[in-house]
Amino acid sequence: MFLVDYCDYSCYNRDNDRIYRPNGLGFYLFLRFYKPMKIVLNHSTVFSRPGACLLYTPEQPQDYVAIREFQNSYVHFSVEHSFLSDYQLPQNEIFYPHNLKEIDQLFCKLQAEFLSQSKLKLEMMDALLRQLFVECSRQLEPTHPLEELGAVYPTFRKLRLMLLMQCEKNWSVAELCRSVHLEKSQFYTYYEQFFYISPKADLLNARMNKAKQMLKNKAAMIQDVAESCGFSSASHFSRQFKRHTGLSPKEYRENQLRATSNPDPSP
Repeated sequence: MFLVDYCDYSCYNRDNDRIYRPNGLGFYLFLRFYKPMKIVLNHSTVFSRPGACLLYTPEQPQDYVAIREFQNSYVHFSVEHSFLSDYQLPQNEIFYPHNLKEIDQLFCKLQAEFLSQSKLKLEMMDALLRQLFVECSRQLEPTHPLEELGAVYPTFRKLRLMLLMQCEKNWSVAELCRSVHLEKSQFYTYYEQFFYISPKADLLNARMNKAKQMLKNKAAMIQDVAESCGFSSASHFSRQFKRHTGLSPKEYRENQLRATSNPDPSP
C-alpha cells in the first residue's frame, strides 16, 4: 500500500525559492512543476521547462530552485520499492507526461482526501496515488529524436483510441490520414513509431479480441459476430480468425465453453 505522508496541490513558494535536502527526505517525493526550474541531479544542473515531473527516491539528494516563480504540486509517500517499480516511472530524473490536466485532477483529489476525515481515507489515498502513477506511466513523453513527433503524438493517441473503440467501422486509410493531416507514407511511419504496430494489424487485433469475447456467448451467431467486428462476411471472418488463433470460430467457442464447464480443480 502507498502511505501518504504529506501532499499539496498547485502551491506557491516565494519567487526564486530553493529546496535543498542533501540527504534526501526519507520518503519518496513526487513533484509536478508548473514553471521552469533549475535542478541539480547526480551532480549535473538541468533546466526544466513547464510541466516537468520528478520522482525522488528516499535517500536521493534534492536540490531545485525556481528560475523565477515557484509553483508545484507534490506528494511525500512511502511504499516498497519493488511495488513502485511496476509502474516503470523514471526515478531521480525529469520526465514530461502529455496530459497534465489528468495529473492535476488527481493531485487535487489526493489533497482533498488528505485533508478529509472520511471513512477509508488511507485506502482512497492509496487508490488515487496508484491512479496518478498509472496516468504518468501511460503518458510519458515518447523518446523520439524529432520534436515534431512529440507534437503530433497526442493526436495519434486520440485517433488510435477511436480506431480501437470503433473497430467494427469500415475505416479507410484516406480517412485516417485526413484526421491527422498527413500523407499516407507519413501516417504509417508515425503510427508504427508511436505504437510499434501497423494500423492495419492494430485494428485486426482489436477485432479479434472483440470476436473472442462475443464467441463466449453460445447464442451468438457466427454471422452476427462477423458483422459486429467489422468483417464483410462470415467466411472472411472465419479465415482471419483461424489465421490469428489457429482455430475456427466454432472450435474456439467449443474450447471456451468446455473450459467454463470444466474448471481446473487444482487449488
